[in-house]
Amino acid sequence: MNHRWLGVLLGGVFWSSGAGAHDFLAEKLVNGSKQALVTSYPTTLNFTFKATNIHPTLPSVLLAATDNLLSSCTFLPAPPLTVPVGGNVTYQCQYNVVSYDACVALGALDSNPDSPNATVSFTNIFGIGWENSGSSQASTNVLCTQEPVLHCDDTIYISTSSSTPEGLPSGPSHLYIFDPATGSLALQGDTALPYNALAFNHKDGFLYAISANAVDPPQLVRVDANGSTQVIAPLVTGAANSARWGAGAFLKEGIFVGFEITTNHLILVNPQTGAVLSDMVVGTPSTFRVADVAVSPVDGLLYGFNSATQRVTVVDPRTGTFSDIPFRSKVNDATSEGNSMVSAIFTADGRLFFYGTTNANTSRANTFYSVNMATGVLSTVSTGPTTQFADGATCNFKADSSGGLSPAPVTRDRGFYLSSEKALTECMAPGPIALGNVGAVFGVDDALGVLWANPAISSDNVVRSEMAALTVKVAREWVTAVCNERVFGTPAPALSAQEAVLPADRETLEGTLHRLEAHNLSGARWAVPLSKEFWNLDPTWGLGRAVEPGFWEKAR
Repeated sequence: MNHRWLGVLLGGVFWSSGAGAHDFLAEKLVNGSKQALVTSYPTTLNFTFKATNIHPTLPSVLLAATDNLLSSCTFLPAPPLTVPVGGNVTYQCQYNVVSYDACVALGALDSNPDSPNATVSFTNIFGIGWENSGSSQASTNVLCTQEPVLHCDDTIYISTSSSTPEGLPSGPSHLYIFDPATGSLALQGDTALPYNALAFNHKDGFLYAISANAVDPPQLVRVDANGSTQVIAPLVTGAANSARWGAGAFLKEGIFVGFEITTNHLILVNPQTGAVLSDMVVGTPSTFRVADVAVSPVDGLLYGFNSATQRVTVVDPRTGTFSDIPFRSKVNDATSEGNSMVSAIFTADGRLFFYGTTNANTSRANTFYSVNMATGVLSTVSTGPTTQFADGATCNFKADSSGGLSPAPVTRDRGFYLSSEKALTECMAPGPIALGNVGAVFGVDDALGVLWANPAISSDNVVRSEMAALTVKVAREWVTAVCNERVFGTPAPALSAQEAVLPADRETLEGTLHRLEAHNLSGARWAVPLSKEFWNLDPTWGLGRAVEPGFWEKAR
């Protein structure tokens, strides 16, 4: 399981007065202790701050209590406060953690250059200070773990495993999320078992696969969001233990489909018990050879790439009959020669994608293709890492998924919209984005001007004031948040009346900025939906079009 430490929250800083200041001790708790564990979302964390006067004879004056991260927290009664000998000032604050991703996103906003990482997601220190450089610090930790259930959306999961010197599958196996827009793999977790034939079960929100090492009997395993595996049961089939189980999929009714490429056994399996419901042989290895299959949400048939014929092929999972489409596939404009597609996935709207080799190198699977199912033409979407014993899966039956499998709350930072003309155009299509009293963004060129704006200096080389710089930063993040809502359907944070009126006071601007930054990073773990077709990101496309608005002067 992937664990993330949050040395959290509420970076309240208490300052004592000058001549009348004495000694304070800072204390901080979360849910009544120094450490809390979060395993489900949303959840509410209860934070306690305490500043205790520890001077033996004199009162001390608390001048300020501030929280630079969570603008929703208030400190009442408000400083300045005189604290008697042995007395203390205690503040309470509740903070709602809406998701694992929102929790981890806070790590990008702290002062720790090493977070978030494998052991620390967020670091925050509660400190108090007084005259003569006196100080005291306290911190709390929150351990956030991912929920094991996956979202039902277009997120592409890729699994890989290792091999023995003899070329047999071996552990560990790795679970990744693949982003076709960037061609990158994001590791989600590992397990000691080798597995392949990965498939997304839309009925319960887990991945399933077949663990087989070509020596022992194969096993059906369940894979959670952290890449951890649970063995369901051994699979009793007509295939030998040496069979290579490589293809997996789920039928609409929630039945697992597995296929091995040694003797071509196709099995239907009850995923709850591991019981094999049917076992049939599809063609022969010389006539039918597929590395992966996916179930079409349109007709319920299996689709894959037949390496034996270099054609897109269709299989009836109930009868085991198959038929290739009439046309030999083309890889872009060239006839396919010796290629293999190690992963096949369908989107919920019935579009097919492969991940596999190229004519230039038929031994390296590193290219993501969109597939024309009528002509068999494979068009390159992006190039990714080379994978071994790899398989892919996504949730292709959204309408039939469990009620709890909500779409992922996808977000992207402003760099994404600066790199995708299609995404920014879609964002601005509904109309202007209001920026309080400073103005509004009316089109793509205006949006580029805001997103490209330099907080320190204007496009005409005028140094911005501190307030103008803060306003620029908030405006950039607000445009990004609105774009995330318009493009991905992830609601932008609700701004208070004070926050919505730009320019606001400094404290309000800083709090709003932190909240918007955390929101725009909170869904970065989830891949952009395939239906958007936001391929080929180019961070330079809008440089010549950006028109910086002239309304920043209102914030000076």
